[in-house]
Amino acid sequence: MGAKSNYSNKLYEDYEKVCIRLDTLMEELSNIRKDHKNEIKQLKIEYKKETGNLNKTIKQMAGTINSLKSLIEKKDQEILRLKSKNDRDSSNSSKPSSTNGYKKVIVNRREKSDKNQGGQKGHKAHSLTNKLTKFIESGDIEEEIIEINKTEKNKNKRYIEKVVIDIKITKTLKRYRYYPDELGRYNIPEYHNQKVKYGNTIKAISVDLMNHLYNSTDGVTRFINDITNGGMTISKGTLALWNEEMSNCLESEIAKIEESLRNSYYLNHDESQIKIDGEGHNILCACNKTYTRLWVHKHKSQEALKEIGFLPLYQGIIVKDGTNLYNPFGIRRSQCISHILRYLVPYYKEIKHKAPKKMKEFLSKYNELRNQKIKQGYSSFSQDEYKSMIREYEIIIDKWEKELREDTNNYLFDDELCLWTRMKYDNTGTNKNNKGDKDEILYFLKDFKVPSTNNDAETAQRPTKIKQKIGKFRSLNGAEFYSKIRSCISTYKKNQVNVLQALILALNHNPIII
Repeated sequence: MGAKSNYSNKLYEDYEKVCIRLDTLMEELSNIRKDHKNEIKQLKIEYKKETGNLNKTIKQMAGTINSLKSLIEKKDQEILRLKSKNDRDSSNSSKPSSTNGYKKVIVNRREKSDKNQGGQKGHKAHSLTNKLTKFIESGDIEEEIIEINKTEKNKNKRYIEKVVIDIKITKTLKRYRYYPDELGRYNIPEYHNQKVKYGNTIKAISVDLMNHLYNSTDGVTRFINDITNGGMTISKGTLALWNEEMSNCLESEIAKIEESLRNSYYLNHDESQIKIDGEGHNILCACNKTYTRLWVHKHKSQEALKEIGFLPLYQGIIVKDGTNLYNPFGIRRSQCISHILRYLVPYYKEIKHKAPKKMKEFLSKYNELRNQKIKQGYSSFSQDEYKSMIREYEIIIDKWEKELREDTNNYLFDDELCLWTRMKYDNTGTNKNNKGDKDEILYFLKDFKVPSTNNDAETAQRPTKIKQKIGKFRSLNGAEFYSKIRSCISTYKKNQVNVLQALILALNHNPIII
């Protein structure tokens, strides 16, 4: 009992000491707080201030980050736009194929055929044996019979004949000897004023090689020198004079071509750039399925077309691309749908919009149906068919508008909106922002007599672009001579006329008036 009491007393004493120690510490803490109260207060103020500064900095940084994000987004859009622009070529824009460079651009829109390669059943054969008859019928042929292993014993037996078709190049020399008449005068024609001159055949061949077959003057000189075994060495100046002479001899042909085109129901029109002595000029083209006319002009403008003097007199339908250059001329205009199909490509291939692809399918489908109708003898779609197509067209346009409204940030938005506007509105709107080309783009659905593209005009200009890669035009006169000669050559080919024979006749002052 006494031990238990001592333990309790001891415990109480320890507790009392702890309480005293606690009181002491609390008193010390209180004193410390009193001593550092001002310091703590100052630290709180500084903490609050620093926290405010940090929050402000964080807010500013967040604003900068958002701004940079927006800038990066815009830069990304611009990079994509420029990349898309850089990737444009003749297959997905209106750029000519000459700008493709070394890029291989071959767009094959044909459906895969189930036919085997080679001639099809019912196709007329065109073997060398078949051509032999035409070769003999040409009349101006030197024929030689070579009999091999013929003897008295077998001369009446059936022989086997093999034929070799070839050409023989010979030089000819004609000497014209003029004698005096009763009065002692020598009646020598003006074209024989030179003692020695070249004949019209060699002139026509040279002109044909330069203007039809894309040869340079150097190439023509070498070729003539080779085939005559050095007998004729023609200078570049002489070749230039022959071009001028041919151009003058073809004036009556040019007049007939222009008259026929002026009276044509429709005309394909196009233009492209050329270089003359290093300066930019333009080759302008008007053509149809029978005639072609090319002009050269320094400028590509409506004033230039008026200066040429051909279009202001034309009262038919002009088939063109999207340019406004030809708008004051003709009574109506139709746009080439091949251009529209190319314009649509980036919007469904890059931007992945569905409506432009639907529009491409719409134009392709009804152009194919149109071609089928033409083969069947129709001149247009029926009114019900046409109204149904227009409704389908407008549904696609509305869907396209919805896609544009939902995707205003795509990097080709401005270009796509421009094309949509052109296809949405016709050219009769009072608001300039609501004027478009709908009536021109869809004109091919109204009139089957007008082609749906102006590919003929592009084809007619292509030889000029190829010639530029072989030899440059050194003068405006030279380019104008070429444009006249090439116009006639293209017209001859369209009418299945032998080009070389036609050029020879022109030099003989007896041109073929198509």
